[in-house]
Amino acid sequence: MKRQFKFNKKMLDALPPCPAEAKSSEVEYSDTDVAGLRIVINRLGRRYFMLRYTIDFKKRSMKLGDYPAMDIGLARERTQELRTLIAKGIDPQVIVAVLAPPRGPTLTEFFEADFLPYIKVANRSWKDSLGRWRHHLQPAFGDILLTELKTQDIQRFHDQKRIQLCAGSSNRILSMLKRALNLSILWGKLEKNPVRGVKMHQENNLRHRFLAGEELRRFMAALDCEPNRTAAMLFKFLLATGVRRNEGLTARWQDVELEEGRWRLPMTKNGHSRFVVLNATALQVLRHQRSVTPGEFVFPAADGKPGHLSDPSKAFKRVCKSASLDGTGLVIHSLRHSYASQLAQANFSLQVVQSLLGHRQISTTARYAHLSAQQLHDAAGSVSKAMDAAAAT
Repeated sequence: MKRQFKFNKKMLDALPPCPAEAKSSEVEYSDTDVAGLRIVINRLGRRYFMLRYTIDFKKRSMKLGDYPAMDIGLARERTQELRTLIAKGIDPQVIVAVLAPPRGPTLTEFFEADFLPYIKVANRSWKDSLGRWRHHLQPAFGDILLTELKTQDIQRFHDQKRIQLCAGSSNRILSMLKRALNLSILWGKLEKNPVRGVKMHQENNLRHRFLAGEELRRFMAALDCEPNRTAAMLFKFLLATGVRRNEGLTARWQDVELEEGRWRLPMTKNGHSRFVVLNATALQVLRHQRSVTPGEFVFPAADGKPGHLSDPSKAFKRVCKSASLDGTGLVIHSLRHSYASQLAQANFSLQVVQSLLGHRQISTTARYAHLSAQQLHDAAGSVSKAMDAAAAT
């Protein structure tokens, strides 16, 4: 579509949102009837009028109002008034800055100045929140004032992320935005949270990739062939303990009690410490690592570098390829699911699985209940067999 045309309601209403793949987060169109008048559309389809002008040899722009709250006639009238000031050498933004009340912060200003410093102290996983902000929320809402965030725009954004990513990822992004805006209310920067009323998408928590049977056998065999022995030992340890990837990576010898068969996690994702029960395989891995690792960490960085192993992703991909499991949806976190799934299939109670995984809520553990469905069928079948036996006597 042409970027310059005479504005009319039918054409403005038909303009598409800025394409998601575009480099810029907004696209603008020029009115051929009044010089300098533009309409700008972001990726969510939100529209607003803007004036572009030059004063003192400097190019400037000024927002006039949202469309359709401001109609085309009013936008043209306002543009003409401001161009009259510009022709006299008066910058309209200087007048607006003097006469207008304080506008309050944009979402970017609030995040950078208030929310991000807060979560760096309050959240151990603040880097995940930073990624959600940089990649998703800032491009869509960063330039919008807190007081001008609209529930409809947030709902549309939430639905788009459900399509682009998945229900779970979209929900995590929305949850972070909701929390940030709740804090802005607590801190006196906003009166009402526009996220309120936007429902989370339904997630399928029962579909988790895990290893068992022949796949588990191939994976274990591939570990023996992996050239990065530290990473291979880490993967084996994760399978044997069910701990999270980062918990395994940051394991320190000072927290391991080999004789007692336990390992203390000083801080978990839930913000609490706990003990991990070490089975025979986990102890075997630890004794091997103790014989080759003189430093602080159980799984140290390569080539004698300080710290622990940081990113075993490439090694995991090699192992999966060697085991003919590449492209099957297996990720490092699947090793934790595999541990839990083995427990569920062995008919251990959800309370036992919950304790071994360190879940605070039994509802989190309940996702593995479906794995023992065959055992439930067998148990129900035993009643039928007893009834048949009684009828035969």
